[in-house]
Amino acid sequence: MRVLIIHIEGNSFNNPSMKEIMNLLLEKGCKIDLRYAKSHIPMPQYAGIRYLPFGAMIRILKTIIFDLLCLRPLVLLSVIAEIYFCYRKYDLIIGVDRRGLIEASVINKFTGTPYAFISFEIMFEGETSVRYKSLEREASKGVTVWFVQDDFRAEQLQKENGLDPHKKMLLPVASAGIGRPNSVRLRDFLGVPIDKNVAIAIGSVFDWAMTRKILESVEGWPEDWVFVVHERYGRTSENLTEALAPLRHLVGRKIFISDAATEDIGDLGGILSGVSVGLAFYEPTYKDSHSGNNLKYLGLSSGKISTYLRYGIPVVINEIGLYAKEARLHRFGFVVECPQQIRHKLDNCLDDQLKRNALDYFSRKLDFNLYRDRVWQSVSAVKPECC
Repeated sequence: MRVLIIHIEGNSFNNPSMKEIMNLLLEKGCKIDLRYAKSHIPMPQYAGIRYLPFGAMIRILKTIIFDLLCLRPLVLLSVIAEIYFCYRKYDLIIGVDRRGLIEASVINKFTGTPYAFISFEIMFEGETSVRYKSLEREASKGVTVWFVQDDFRAEQLQKENGLDPHKKMLLPVASAGIGRPNSVRLRDFLGVPIDKNVAIAIGSVFDWAMTRKILESVEGWPEDWVFVVHERYGRTSENLTEALAPLRHLVGRKIFISDAATEDIGDLGGILSGVSVGLAFYEPTYKDSHSGNNLKYLGLSSGKISTYLRYGIPVVINEIGLYAKEARLHRFGFVVECPQQIRHKLDNCLDDQLKRNALDYFSRKLDFNLYRDRVWQSVSAVKPECC
């Protein structure tokens, strides 16, 4: 079985669900062609995957055609060119998010190849336009199966795209299996004293992740606590230059910056070993179509929260909907109103029961292994259409 995955963002190996889906396909003997935009994001080489990157000029052209003009004839022409010059014959296409979905649907029109849709980002008409959404809605009509993280997000995606609810499969963003600790620890590499407890923030450090506000709260933390920031692509210092400027007196004492890029999201044992608390804050900024309602309806789409729980690390999070409700119900962490309140919950997170609760919740609700058989059944059962 040969599968084409169209994931324009290019962070397939830094997305827990995508990484596990690709692992599953490879384990089942599938050959994968991976189409993505070339960028600074780490792209490890795997046997069985043919890498199909495209450069900056094509990326700009695609952005103009798909996101600005939103003209179907131009979309058709751009994808037809790739059909003839890049692609082979496939048994299945997996379109990731809006762009991947639209391109997969065009290929289907010309080749009859069935396509699945994986949604990690929900684009809302109220934050884009009718024309912007029309391409996505048309593409949604031919989907054989669509994956979304939970019923909460599924309801929104169904409304926005007109997807068939009978073709839905729920798949939280999460890796497979309990995480394994590592004796080679990031905290030691950064020089964190052995007598200090570590709270960490991994993943994005953009404004919507409230990283600046967390940094500004650190000076008020208990003396035996420090904060480690680990941006997933290794650009922590670069992205936080302005935010760190007034906090230089804390860097190396209460704030530690990791500029190591994450290559394998499935193995963060070295980064998370010796960590006592995972921080995950989300604040819709509405600066673009990705940082508004897409975050408001976060659901179980947070890879950082599932990763903390996978390693038995209690979390401190803000009021982010479903995960906040689950944290209270299953007691794997604490919910606060703002970063300034983090300091009041840090010592409470040292309770071993919270660590056990974190592992238990991951094992019962999030672990990709809970879903792998259904994922495989849904993608292997598709049949090509007659052209």
